[in-house]
Amino acid sequence: MSKIIVIAPQFVGDSILAIPFLRELKKHCGRTEIDVLTKNAGCLIFSKCRYVSEVFDINHIDYKKLCSNKYEKAYVLKRSLSAALIAFLIGAKKRIGFGGQFREIFLTKVVNYNKEEKKHELQHFMDVLKADYIEITDESLELFVDSEAVKSIQNYLTERKKVLVVACSSTHVKDWEADRFAAVSDFLIQKGYTVYFAGLEREKAYCDNIVDLMKEKAVKNLCGVLSFDEITALISKMDLIFGVDSGFCHAGAALGKKVAVMFGSTSLYQWAPLGDSCVITAGVECAPCKKPKKCRSNFICMKNISSEMVISKLEKFL
Repeated sequence: MSKIIVIAPQFVGDSILAIPFLRELKKHCGRTEIDVLTKNAGCLIFSKCRYVSEVFDINHIDYKKLCSNKYEKAYVLKRSLSAALIAFLIGAKKRIGFGGQFREIFLTKVVNYNKEEKKHELQHFMDVLKADYIEITDESLELFVDSEAVKSIQNYLTERKKVLVVACSSTHVKDWEADRFAAVSDFLIQKGYTVYFAGLEREKAYCDNIVDLMKEKAVKNLCGVLSFDEITALISKMDLIFGVDSGFCHAGAALGKKVAVMFGSTSLYQWAPLGDSCVITAGVECAPCKKPKKCRSNFICMKNISSEMVISKLEKFL
């Protein structure tokens, strides 16, 4: 049986946006097996994906194993020189991916990726399939939730409406003040929601700080308590996801939840959650930022988003 490999993104949001790509590819290739090479959160997400035969961890590449699979094609969604090189080294006959950073050297078909285009990342992924003459019939998101994880989080659920507040992201440029999160969380509790925090152990202290600043106490801080699968299961039980731009917001969108997200330096055209979503921005001229980690404006894109502005937006959205 012939095989295809997809060298996929590693972050939560990117990986979720790649699932429609895998679904459309599977429709086209039928019985052909699709393997995925990724790392970190990508391994967790794609291992649950029904369109994938096997997931390989890029941190522990077995080149002998991958070469022995004799891949007919490699689709390179990860925009790095090393990803294109891996596709070449494992002997994939056809290698299709984005140009730039000398990746063209190792690809047999190059797809244009223009960051200046007002195009969503999902659309960029689909461009790779279109370049291989594959028709796109369905761009809807989906995410696969582990049934055992759903059972394990039942004790944390309440009868009230539920909101996951995403207070942390992978980068400090998206940070928002704890007292503002506290004010919005109080507002949501007054609207009949139980507030949940979930994430890594290192995020627990910051979320504890938010809880301490809150007046209302219908809140559960589960940072460091739940596994990744359990967080995904928790999201599937939420009525609303609110917070900074993060992979969990894309998870909420993929699971059909209402999503309200604050955007600062990131391009909302490229990364806004799809579906029933509300995007909140300060409307500063310097956003989106090409070098957010070297911001010369003291991150006004996030600092200029007030709790009052967010509450006003949520009032209309809800």
